[in-house]
Amino acid sequence: MMVIFNLIWAVLLLFCMMIPGFIMKKSKIVDDKAPLIFTNTILYITQPSLLFVGFFRPYDQNIMKDAISVFIFSFVIHALFLITVMLFFRKVPKETAKVYRFGSVFANAGYMGIPLITIVFGSEASIYASVYLIGFNFFSWSLGCLIYSEDKSYISFKKMFLNAATIPTFLGIIVFFTNLYSYLPAFLAEFITDALNMLKETVAPMSMMIIGMRLADLKLKGAFKDLNLYIGLLLRLFVFPVMTFCVLALCKAFGYYSELAFYVTLICASTPVASVTCMFAEKFSSDTVTASKFVSISTVLSIATMPLVIMLMKLL
Repeated sequence: MMVIFNLIWAVLLLFCMMIPGFIMKKSKIVDDKAPLIFTNTILYITQPSLLFVGFFRPYDQNIMKDAISVFIFSFVIHALFLITVMLFFRKVPKETAKVYRFGSVFANAGYMGIPLITIVFGSEASIYASVYLIGFNFFSWSLGCLIYSEDKSYISFKKMFLNAATIPTFLGIIVFFTNLYSYLPAFLAEFITDALNMLKETVAPMSMMIIGMRLADLKLKGAFKDLNLYIGLLLRLFVFPVMTFCVLALCKAFGYYSELAFYVTLICASTPVASVTCMFAEKFSSDTVTASKFVSISTVLSIATMPLVIMLMKLL
């Protein structure tokens, strides 16, 4: 029960981080370029720090066992999500369908998942969320970009494995496996860790402020008249998290169970629509209005849906 309480507390804290962005945009302290500036800062500076620092620690065999499980879960469920979502939004205008398909599949596992897991389980657990993001980034920077761009060149080794999300992750894995952390002078290891953590801590506030800025631009009149919005919200906040739970339950039935790995996977999979949905919509000149609406509304609703989904863990 404490996990559920901590989760609700963490979600509310993140929700409050949207308020400064909303106020800044409404009061015109920032202009329309601010979300893009914040986006580029996150994608190319703070997110790499967040992904790398989770692995900057002494090698631990016990951590590796659960990390491998989360890695496999991430790839399996993202593949299932991508297959399932292609059954939906077939009669929706193309640019809008791209947003709903991408946003339904890709959850805010990095910008919300890692802070949530850190608050609920402690900083040690952040490495598992970083591992979950390997599957997220592999698919989002390949098939996800394909959804938006319709450019098959994104299905290439270079774009799958050499991007702003995967490079720091692979570097982190190398550092973890080689136990480089232990070979560095203590003061240097501590300095690097503190510096990266300072950058990492800005990811959640900045990403939530972006959502707040976009929420300020959202015209509530007519925002809820789109039936496809409800379908997308149902998929992202309920269907896909429950599908994830079924995968975990199947593993339990076959004799494998790790409470922490299961919790991390389910929390990451039940987070709202990924902020990168808006970022990619801007990057590929797609339907940014729908993307902003989808991300904003799902984030607000996740305050209620995430704790309910996580309660399913009690069944295991």
